[in-house]
Amino acid sequence: MTNPTGVQPERRKHVRIAPKGTVVLDTIGHAQRGRLANLSEGGMLLVTPVRPPDRVLGRQVSFDLRLDGQLADWLHGSGRIVRVGGDGTAVAFDSPPPTLIRMIDDMSRNSRASLRTVSVMLIDADHERRIAMALAFRDAGCRVIEGATSLEAIVRLGESAFEPDLIAVGDSVQPAVAAELRQFVEREHPDAKLVTIGDDVIEPSGIAHWLSSSNPRDNLPERIRTLLFRPRRVTQR
Repeated sequence: MTNPTGVQPERRKHVRIAPKGTVVLDTIGHAQRGRLANLSEGGMLLVTPVRPPDRVLGRQVSFDLRLDGQLADWLHGSGRIVRVGGDGTAVAFDSPPPTLIRMIDDMSRNSRASLRTVSVMLIDADHERRIAMALAFRDAGCRVIEGATSLEAIVRLGESAFEPDLIAVGDSVQPAVAAELRQFVEREHPDAKLVTIGDDVIEPSGIAHWLSSSNPRDNLPERIRTLLFRPRRVTQR
């Protein structure tokens, strides 16, 4: 089935990865910058601040792509815009640069190697609680990055090649700072699940109770697994 423009819907034929990066698109009468949502040998999906006009659908486009990281270079290529919608703009590559193909292969292997490993960013100024929580997350099979402050967390998130699955913010962080951090996460890492660590947030008894119980490691990993897949998103009132 074709859409009204006659452009065939995108078909997924390649393994996709979700690295962080910036893309600049340029076509006749329109240029736009966006962030990578996913990438494969066949094309890419990017999210833009403003939805491109429908008239660009089906057009040939040139692009410059740069993955986040100090050593990353801009890669130039061309393709065709095959979808413009609420989830982003999809581009099918004409012939991806060899450097890009090698990079995708390397990142795909790394991604498959950690396919079932959940990545967690833990931010808590309470040193003892942060250590205990990091240990519990690791016991649950998670990869953990720790930070004591929001600034440290932002730096560590920027250094990471892939998006975190969960960002846990301790209630030791000042409310105003926590609110700014939540806004940053929702803007820059929209797919990450965000929770706040504190008795008044995680029911029925709260993480602090788990950590102070006589045998917290007996059931904490399983409770954390539940938290990972059914977190509560907390907003400042």
